[in-house]
Amino acid sequence: MAIAGSTEPTTKIVTDKPVADGWESERDTERAKVNVRWFAVILLFGALMWIRRQGIPSIEMPAIVAYGVAGAALLMTAAEALYLWSPGRTEIPRWLKYVTVFGDMLFISVLIYYTGFTQSPFFFVYFVFLISNCLRYGLVMSLFVAAIFNVLYVIVLGLAPPEARHPSVLGGEGLKIIAFWAVSLYGGSVSARLRRQANQLRVYEETILELRADRRDHALQVSSESTNVPTQNE
Repeated sequence: MAIAGSTEPTTKIVTDKPVADGWESERDTERAKVNVRWFAVILLFGALMWIRRQGIPSIEMPAIVAYGVAGAALLMTAAEALYLWSPGRTEIPRWLKYVTVFGDMLFISVLIYYTGFTQSPFFFVYFVFLISNCLRYGLVMSLFVAAIFNVLYVIVLGLAPPEARHPSVLGGEGLKIIAFWAVSLYGGSVSARLRRQANQLRVYEETILELRADRRDHALQVSSESTNVPTQNE
């Protein structure tokens, strides 16, 4: 029994700030991109080998170059996978996504160079790559992809022989570049809006968790104080 007039220290409830689960970090986004790249490299390599067997004159990619490009892409993917899945890896530098995106664009440009330049059947891969990165990263990355495309595609066309410079089905290479920028701006803007809404939802969820934690801590503190109330010594 407690002695009258005595006090006991009140236990202070200390909890960490609650964090909402289920939200993808940059590391998780890069991991998802690596998983997709494994599939994309195998699919594009298979399509390239099938097209080469058809004997299309515009496809002049030697087998050793095809295997070399595919091997380099797989090697980059394996190196990034080892880095991202290394034990204790929870955060990654922001520049990593830009380096890997540039590497992917470089591989696509090499593929365009050896498969017909303006008539390459793999040109659509540029757009698929752009849209996928729009959804992952938003407007800034979308503009980065468009800028890299602008530079690399112009370099590829500049290296093309005169007989390989034919108008495309879209009416010219300038229109293709403009269309790419249009998709980049529109897709990036939509993605940026969706990402802002997702961040707002995450903030709301974390606020609700904090309020619940504060309410729980307050109830525990009240319960602890009630057990330490001094009683009259009979």
